[in-house]
Amino acid sequence: MKFIKRLFGSALLGVGALAALYALMPFTGIAVTISRLSVLIAAVLGVPGVTLMVLLQML
Repeated sequence: MKFIKRLFGSALLGVGALAALYALMPFTGIAVTISRLSVLIAAVLGVPGVTLMVLLQML
């Protein structure tokens, strides 16, 4: 039960970070599009997944 809560919390933080990054896009200039794949990556990997998407976008 504790593992499921932790997994759900990580997914929620990842999707929240993706949403915050998308909302702040006009101010930061970092353009990560919201798609099924990006939401899946954010949900599965959490905040490190969002960081990975940002780093790959900068390449």
